Amino acid sequence: MDPARSGRSLGLSELLAALASTDPAVRARAIPRVRPEPGVKEALIEALRDASSDVRRAAVRGLAQMREPGTASALIHVSMTDLSIVVRAEAVAALGSILESRTSREASSE
Repeated sequence: MDPARSGRSLGLSELLAALASTDPAVRARAIPRVRPEPGVKEALIEALRDASSDVRRAAVRGLAQMREPGTASALIHVSMTDLSIVVRAEAVAALGSILESRTSREASSE
């Protein structure tokens, strides 16, 4: 069974199982369903190396939503090196969103 189709959020172990699938659609569908918990950020960073651009793009989106320390450097790397222009553009957009939210927080605290 494809856990990414179940309609519920996935834990780390379910995400890792989906990412081990030979089907890139299963891998890509699992990423948006994962709930934040220890180890997820590292799994998504690893997914940035997937052969499928759809999986890498989903991983970029997942990391952008997490906004945890260390995600920006991974997104910068992807924005400069990914073979897919779509993935690179997604990483640049994610970085812009992260920067915008940080700037907004800093402006509201002044």
